Amino acid sequence: MEKIFGKHSVRAVFLARPQDIQRMAIAGKEEYHQEFIDFAQKNGIEPEFLDWPTFRRLGEFTEDDKHQGIVVFANPRPHYGDRDLDILEHGRCILALDQVSNPQNFATILRGAAFFGVDAVLVMKNRSVSLSSTVVRYAVGGAEFVKVFRVTNVSRALQDLKGLGYWAYGMDERGKKTLAQAEFAEKTVIVIGAEGEGLREKTRKYCDELVQIPGGREGVESLNAGVAATIAMAEFFRD
Repeated sequence: MEKIFGKHSVRAVFLARPQDIQRMAIAGKEEYHQEFIDFAQKNGIEPEFLDWPTFRRLGEFTEDDKHQGIVVFANPRPHYGDRDLDILEHGRCILALDQVSNPQNFATILRGAAFFGVDAVLVMKNRSVSLSSTVVRYAVGGAEFVKVFRVTNVSRALQDLKGLGYWAYGMDERGKKTLAQAEFAEKTVIVIGAEGEGLREKTRKYCDELVQIPGGREGVESLNAGVAATIAMAEFFRD
């Protein structure tokens, strides 16, 4: 079972896939959770009202987990991989993450992808962040509205997506054009590099075009992956 906690994340599960929820537990005043009690009853789920110690034990929460007194246990969300890329044939915008490893950056990217309506986010199976309960919480509901693909090799995935008609744009400070100057294709993959290191040389070679975000100064030469991805998405969907 998948554990999802925090009001925004739980609300998103009820909106996106209520049929997967098997159990909901809350702690604290009932009136504080009335929205979720109504959600549960509407979907045939009997909410469990627990005291705080029991609630924390059930969710195995630490002091750092911002659970807001609510947790649901659901069937795992759909998993996608290399063999599923064909379902993106009719998509418009995909994000490919090249060894992004910071959970907060990944969560920011998922939140932005859900906000703008990105079709999918690709992450590597190895040397990359995973879609953990913490990431889902940081994404504040965004993880429920975006397909996440775990791929073995980003370069190979870019090749496969090109076969489906996509054009790959790598976010790189060496790009000759800025985001504003780029003419995005109808079917676009935005490729984001790892924190600090940027795109790997191998990945860069599979990008059709490199674009940059103008700015920077000594000591602040680049933006983190989450911010860079958000700016790129905003530019793509500007029109």
